[in-house]
Amino acid sequence: MVLRAIGAGAITGVTGCSAVGLQGTAMNDGPRTVTDEAGREISLPGAVERAVAVGPGALRQVAYLGATGRIVGIEDGESEWLQKVPYNQATPGLREKPVIGSAGPNAGGNGEEILSVDPDVIFFYGDPSRAEALQKQTETPVVVLGITDFGGAEKRQQLYETWRLVGGILGMENRAAELEIFVEETIEDLGDRTADLPEAERATAYAGAISYKGAHGIATTRRQFPPFAFTNVENVASVLETDAASVQISEEKLLTWDPRAIFVDSNNLDRAHEDLSNNDAFDRLTAVENGAVYTLLPHASYHHNYGSILANAYFVGSTLYPDRFDDVDLESKVNSIFERMLGAPLYDELIQAYDPYRKLEV
Repeated sequence: MVLRAIGAGAITGVTGCSAVGLQGTAMNDGPRTVTDEAGREISLPGAVERAVAVGPGALRQVAYLGATGRIVGIEDGESEWLQKVPYNQATPGLREKPVIGSAGPNAGGNGEEILSVDPDVIFFYGDPSRAEALQKQTETPVVVLGITDFGGAEKRQQLYETWRLVGGILGMENRAAELEIFVEETIEDLGDRTADLPEAERATAYAGAISYKGAHGIATTRRQFPPFAFTNVENVASVLETDAASVQISEEKLLTWDPRAIFVDSNNLDRAHEDLSNNDAFDRLTAVENGAVYTLLPHASYHHNYGSILANAYFVGSTLYPDRFDDVDLESKVNSIFERMLGAPLYDELIQAYDPYRKLEV
């Protein structure tokens, strides 16, 4: 195998792939080569019928491509603490697959267990050096994915490159293109509804208790929070001078910002409720005084939940700009998002699992 180091931002190249529809298979006569998102040149068989996914978010990308039928093994978390996530709700049969390693931020797969399910390819998110070690151990192609958030246009393009890479390997390029078009059209619809709002009329809000490599309380936030950006809501945390994915702020800072509304991640409702209820200082927050604390679907569960982020944006918009979203039936909209992204309407299942889209009494 030839390894060629290239810049992390380089365009991913996929050669020798052909598409035969959404559930198609790449049917090349011989081996082909792909360049993964760590710049590694990987030799693959002409047809990939059996796959596993290792690391945060890796299996989710296969699920978005509609290819979970090719998955022959799962990390242990999929049948344990990840059972509620949307892609597992949409394809509950995943939980019954053989276990091929432990889930976690530093997941690296178990070589022996992976060999026992005989995959054609291993999709991998994590340190490329671990991917290389796993490839040598299993003698199976390991394709590194560059999974990211999709708040800004540049990050979304990186995500779309990931979908194209996975889609090309699985012979599902058309599905990858459909996903990209759907996400962009959805974000355009969200933005168009409030684009003409003067800055003085734009709502301010704070997103708290956002999971990042585990559970967190109300003081954990994101400087970039796509559901606010998509709906032209001013994220009070956007003034923070950091590029960190997750930020811990002080009580004083939240009191100074005093957002009109607070949205909390339903993965961490107990922590958020305890933080807001047991601190008398937070009683002075406008959002608390006005009963404007709301719950959202989890922003991230073992990496980002892209369908949930879009659904959350419609809830945020409907809550803060009801006149601009008066034609949106939230249940129908959430169902349509997950039908398009994961093949199943999941509103009822997600409401039962997480209790989002309501006021949090504090």
